[in-house]
Amino acid sequence: MTTFASAAHHYAAFRPRYPEELFTLLTERFQLDGTQTVLDLGCGPGTITVPLASRAGHVYAVDIEPAMISEGRKAAASHGTGNITWACGDAADLTGMGLPPLHLCTMGKSFQWMNQPQVLADLDTLIRPGGGIALVSTGPRSSTVRPAWLDIIESVCTGVIGPGYRQEHGPVAHPAEGRDDALRRSAFPRIETARWDQTFTRTLDELVGLQYSFSYSSPAVLGHKQAAFEELLRRDLTAFSPTGIFENTVPIEAVIATRP
Repeated sequence: MTTFASAAHHYAAFRPRYPEELFTLLTERFQLDGTQTVLDLGCGPGTITVPLASRAGHVYAVDIEPAMISEGRKAAASHGTGNITWACGDAADLTGMGLPPLHLCTMGKSFQWMNQPQVLADLDTLIRPGGGIALVSTGPRSSTVRPAWLDIIESVCTGVIGPGYRQEHGPVAHPAEGRDDALRRSAFPRIETARWDQTFTRTLDELVGLQYSFSYSSPAVLGHKQAAFEELLRRDLTAFSPTGIFENTVPIEAVIATRP
């Protein structure tokens, strides 16, 4: 069981889907025509895996958390997608998974949880000439405005879970921290970056459910405090927005890394 065991259902239900522009970019950049082999490493509930499968010959979806793999299988079944191999595995064991040569490896909000230099070195042995890596994450908030209700969530989390809750229960690094340096020192130093803004409108129930999808505020982390956490969160968010509607524009970033 990992950090995301108790979060998997909420992750699948409440995390936003990636924009269609991402999949168009990957299709064009790597000339996906339904014949390529792709690895989605740290696949979660298949947020990238399932949409990408319609553009590839076969997708290998790997995640360390069995509950995420279970959610991914459900998503694939609901879409009638059959060209995916789901596997529970650790990125540290990448070369021992028996994977075939790859055209592309995608990682959606997962690279920051890994031993980055080792994973990149292992991928160098697996990715075909002309192939590459796509790292997808939430980008820097430069042109988008941070909604005020995020401060309410931060305040409730700090009060219930404790100061420094993100650092204690979050990933080893921010998605962008050290990422580009690791790529430049790897076999994939050519970096291209694409960004899109996604605007979401959520109900109160959806916003509360979203909090349970994060490693630092999952049901497992909250434990016996979950009921009190939700009560405070609903009370304070309702006071902020009596309509129960919350909008947010989130920057999405895709970093494409290829060999020279």
